[in-house]
Amino acid sequence: MRRSFPALIAIAVVAGAALTGCTGNSIAASAACDVKSGSGSESIRATGAFGKDPEARVPSPLNVTKAQSTTLIQGHGKKVGDDGVAEVYLTLFDGATGQIGAETSENFVPVTSKALGAGLAGAIGCAQVGSRLAVVIPPKQAAMFSAPEGSSIAAIVDVKSAFPNRATGRARPATPGFPTVVLAPNGQPGIVIGSHAAPTKVQSAVLRQGDGAVATKKDALVVQTQIVGWSDQTSATGTWENGSATVQTLSDGSALAQELLGRRIGSQIIVLTPAAKSGSGDATATVVDILGSIPAASIQQQ
Repeated sequence: MRRSFPALIAIAVVAGAALTGCTGNSIAASAACDVKSGSGSESIRATGAFGKDPEARVPSPLNVTKAQSTTLIQGHGKKVGDDGVAEVYLTLFDGATGQIGAETSENFVPVTSKALGAGLAGAIGCAQVGSRLAVVIPPKQAAMFSAPEGSSIAAIVDVKSAFPNRATGRARPATPGFPTVVLAPNGQPGIVIGSHAAPTKVQSAVLRQGDGAVATKKDALVVQTQIVGWSDQTSATGTWENGSATVQTLSDGSALAQELLGRRIGSQIIVLTPAAKSGSGDATATVVDILGSIPAASIQQQ
C-alpha cells in the first residue's frame, strides 16, 4: 500500500501588492561535508532526464542510523553552501517499502536544518549545481516529513540552481518616512512601524543596493519576504516565517511587480502598500530580498 508523506515546500508563483522578500548575490561557503556516501545511498539507482521525474529503484527495507548521500550525477556549477536557497527537483521514497512517498515537485528550499533536517540540508549544501543526489535520511530526521514511525526516507534530489538566502547589497541610508528595518544574524528582517501613518499610496525604498542584473518583465524573481500590517504590528507573515523562498513574476501588472521592475539582483527593497491595494484589507510594510532570477518562461512551463 502506498504511504503518503507531505511534499516539501513547493514552488509558488506569486502576485499582488502584499508580497515582498530578501535577496543576495553570493553563496556562503559550505561547512565541513559530513554527510558521506554509504551502502544505503549507494544501493539506490535513478535514471531519466535531469530535473524531470526520475525512474528510481529503492531497495527495501532500507534503513540507516546516520544520513548518507551519494552523487549519481556530478554537477559542475557553484556549490550550494550552508544557509542558501536551492532550487531542487525532489522525490521522496518510503524506505520501508521502496515506494514513492510524495509527489515529485519543484522546490525552492532553504538549506537549513530547521527546514530540511540536518541530513538532507547537509547533503544539498555540499552539492554542486547540476548534481543528482541519492540521499537516505534516518528515522529521527525523517519524522519531520511525517514518515511512518521508525522508517527512513530515501530522496532523489536534482540540484538545479542555488541562491543566497538574503540580500547582500550595500546598505543604504534610511529613507525618511519609512518604518525602521533591523536584521537578525541570519538575515531575517524585523520591521518596526512605530508611529508612522499608514500609507495612502504604494511607495518603495532601497535598503540595500545590489550589483546584479536589472530585473525585467522577462524575469521571475526568487525572493524572501517579511510582511507586517499596520493593525497588528507584532505579527509577521512571509517566506521568512513559513520557511520557503518563493517566486515573483514581473509581468502581471501588480503593484509589487511594478516596484520590483528595474531593481538589481541582490537588492533589498521595502514596499509600503495601502489597505486598498494590499489584498489583506490592511496597509502593509513588506521587505523584499531579491535572491536571484529565473526566466519567467520557465515558470509558465511548470
